[in-house]
Amino acid sequence: MARLALDFDGYITGQLVLRRDAGEQAPPDVTTRLLGERIHGRPLSDEEIVSIVRNWTVGELGTLAASVGILVHYLATHPALQAELRIQPDALPDAIDEILRIHPPLIANRRVTTCPVHLGGRDLPAGERLTLIWAAANRDEAVFGDPDRYDPPRNRAHNLLYGAGLHVCPGAPLARLELRTLMQALLAHTSAIEVAAGPDPERARFPAGGFARLTVRLQ
Repeated sequence: MARLALDFDGYITGQLVLRRDAGEQAPPDVTTRLLGERIHGRPLSDEEIVSIVRNWTVGELGTLAASVGILVHYLATHPALQAELRIQPDALPDAIDEILRIHPPLIANRRVTTCPVHLGGRDLPAGERLTLIWAAANRDEAVFGDPDRYDPPRNRAHNLLYGAGLHVCPGAPLARLELRTLMQALLAHTSAIEVAAGPDPERARFPAGGFARLTVRLQ
């Protein structure tokens, strides 16, 4: 993973060099726009731009791929819901968010405290490394009751799949559009989705969610 991250950083850095050299002829894309952004009056550093693009890419590829596996597996193991969504495709957006609340595509992430903070009954100094179990927020029994119960109307307002407030995911509208489009097409062009006979589905390793291996049968 460390080698892949280094390779990715080098690729993005190379793209920044190409855009700087191109000047006015640089492609009018998001990466070029980042080169012109100013934060508190200063331009973004190459390291900051690489970090931003890395996060966008991981979210678009890894998290979306995990989400697809989770959704397909859930419908394959809940045939009544699968049949209902074929009849009522307008219910897909709420269904997708609720399924991903129950089985999140990303379990945890890491952060570093920037100042002393009192959290959960503990005093944490600045510079403390933390692992945040993001999935726990959407499985709080005090909020959701039985967190495994599928109930979109009840849970919609409290679903933190894409975060909330200042830290809401900026890619949420695109992610929802992609997942809805894919699931609409899948349900419209099949009559049944089933988990295939053979090796059992293999869950992804922490901190990733979803499946490392999932074989389904489409009819």
